[in-house]
Amino acid sequence: MDNMTPMINTVTRMTFVIMAGLLMGWALHEDSRPFTLGMILGLAAGLASFRYLAVKIQRLTEAVITNQGKSFSLGFVTRICFAILVVMISVKVGQFSLEATIAGLFIPQLLAIPTGIFLSKKNKL
Repeated sequence: MDNMTPMINTVTRMTFVIMAGLLMGWALHEDSRPFTLGMILGLAAGLASFRYLAVKIQRLTEAVITNQGKSFSLGFVTRICFAILVVMISVKVGQFSLEATIAGLFIPQLLAIPTGIFLSKKNKL
């Protein structure tokens, strides 16, 4: 697992496909609009958090390879604050389902597990 770029790109594509399906659900089914909007908001924030973590991991890997002695963080506080901000937006606006927003925050990270397994079986990682 030297190069994580194929996994990051695949998870990004899968998340965008899910978001497109949810957008179609928002347009076609009026009763589920709060759920679909909340899930889209959560997916967008979860994807941003996932990609931010991937960048931090790549930087950490480069720092370990070059033997840099400085301390390094994976940006946990930044990602938590971003999630709290999205939840606050969901609560304040009121058109978003809070449960769907929170669930959407975790979906890109959960998609990384089967994607990583699938790509490692195909020897693309």
